[in-house]
Amino acid sequence: MKYENITLADHEQFLRLLSVLEKYTAVVEIVQINGEDLNEPLIKAAMPYVIKKETVNKWFGTKRGGKGAPKFTVRADKTIFAHLRKYEHFFVNSRDEYGCDMVVETDFGQDDIAFLDRNGEPLFFTTTHEGYATITAELLKRI
Repeated sequence: MKYENITLADHEQFLRLLSVLEKYTAVVEIVQINGEDLNEPLIKAAMPYVIKKETVNKWFGTKRGGKGAPKFTVRADKTIFAHLRKYEHFFVNSRDEYGCDMVVETDFGQDDIAFLDRNGEPLFFTTTHEGYATITAELLKRI
């Protein structure tokens, strides 16, 4: 698959993105980069659909040392997408007063998220705290 970076802009784009992803996603991976928090609203909503929980040092877009981070693999379900639609966006790309790129954190927080197809290939994934989002070229055309 060919991948493109995508600039995340506003809630309307977020809703279009989720609508496209919902059609093709088999599983969602959520990585809590700041450590496990089972009381986080997204994790609470996802728990009934969790297929696997593990500690990882590498995930889409990220490799890190240390003790790793908890990753939840979640069966894609309408309930998960309904919960995600409540957020403003995963993050918003912006520019600071000097014209430099910056990331604006939203109510989604700093978790990284990936949407995978039936073959385990990523359709879309974020490195949230750094403001990076990657999507397949084919899906980018549909947003």
